[in-house]
Amino acid sequence: MQTVEMHIDDGRTWLGQLHHFVTRAACTLWGPACRGAGRSGQWTALAVGMAVALAASPGQAVPAVPAGGFGMPTPVSPVNEAIVADDLDAAERLSDLGDRYVGQHALADAEAAFRGALAIFEAALGPADPRVADSMTALADVRAERRDFTGAESLYQRALAVNEMAYGPDDARLANPLANLAGLYLTWERWDQAIPLYLRLANLFERLLGADDFHVAMTLDHVAEAYAGQAHYAEAEEFYGRVLAILTPRLGSDNPVVQRVLTEQARARRQLELSGAKKS
Repeated sequence: MQTVEMHIDDGRTWLGQLHHFVTRAACTLWGPACRGAGRSGQWTALAVGMAVALAASPGQAVPAVPAGGFGMPTPVSPVNEAIVADDLDAAERLSDLGDRYVGQHALADAEAAFRGALAIFEAALGPADPRVADSMTALADVRAERRDFTGAESLYQRALAVNEMAYGPDDARLANPLANLAGLYLTWERWDQAIPLYLRLANLFERLLGADDFHVAMTLDHVAEAYAGQAHYAEAEEFYGRVLAILTPRLGSDNPVVQRVLTEQARARRQLELSGAKKS
């Protein structure tokens, strides 16, 4: 996957954070699945036991809060007495295990592991912690890969809501959850729901990176694709034109990406002309 690198010259922390979250969103928008690339660590028999124990429904995977509250001596998860309910190290190990299963394309096992991690994170941190949103996203990614779009949708929506509550509506950290949910709707061919999310993402990138940024162009490309999917060819042609206005000066007219967008724009124009001819 190729991404546009940002040059961070002044050392300000927020620029580094912006690059991190924009790159994650780019991974979702244009590259193959790249979850797990930054994870490390050993998974143990403890994690294996948790994954096996959580091979039931998601509801059964959520441990109840102990009567004495967290922080009391040795609270344990009701789904597996060997695992402390607020043991965040165990949750991280389960996340690592899920990543390994994803790498092996053992998606049912990956879902069980990520479901177990989410159960611990949510019990320990509460439902509004951004780390819980990350865990929701990991589980949603697997469900989307398994074509369980309804299950993925609810988790992506919850993750977006958690991040909006934590950071506000215009923070760079919303780029990844917006891209996740929009991408799901695009794959699902629910065009009307994908378009406003991609427009919101494009506006976010524009405010943060500038109107002629590559990320803005490629997000608008998805807007055009969604309009074309609905046979709204006038809108599709317009948005393909906006994409080309950004990319052509930067990449040149012979660039494969530019050539692909030109082809899509020409197809939309032909369909628009054909629909006009049929009406007349």
